[in-house]
Amino acid sequence: MNNTIHDVLLQDYPLLFSGLPAISSENERELVQFCEQHKEHVLSAMPWAASEIAGTCGFKSLFQLISHHGGRKIYIPKDASKFYKLYEIDIPKKQYSRLCKYADSAGNIEMPSAWGVFVAIRRAAMQIAMQDQVSPKSLVKTFGVTMRSIRLIKSRNTYL
Repeated sequence: MNNTIHDVLLQDYPLLFSGLPAISSENERELVQFCEQHKEHVLSAMPWAASEIAGTCGFKSLFQLISHHGGRKIYIPKDASKFYKLYEIDIPKKQYSRLCKYADSAGNIEMPSAWGVFVAIRRAAMQIAMQDQVSPKSLVKTFGVTMRSIRLIKSRNTYL
């Protein structure tokens, strides 16, 4: 399908279905703030590529990269400066070399989709709320989960 036609068709669907909030929106600022405040939990819940980039460059940079390239393979050049030219994200050389190690033989890595990253952040947020002893009723209302799901999460995580 022609990308131009495809993009026009997608305009009929709100961005909220993608998972992450719109770039530079108030919702994105709130999500970045939450992620920074609970960095350790959020990074550990995310797919590895997202975690590496967010841990090095910040959540805002990650969300921007995912909004443009999420859900598909991206090319990882051998040189970090070329990565910056392609994606406008500056990764220090030490961390960049770690990212390169995970590239396939063609030099690509899989970027998780916006939805996959959002679900991981949501899962981390639920676990944080459970650690903070938020009532099950509030969890159901806030996260839209069932009581059965809450019991299942608690049974898998003995620290909750």
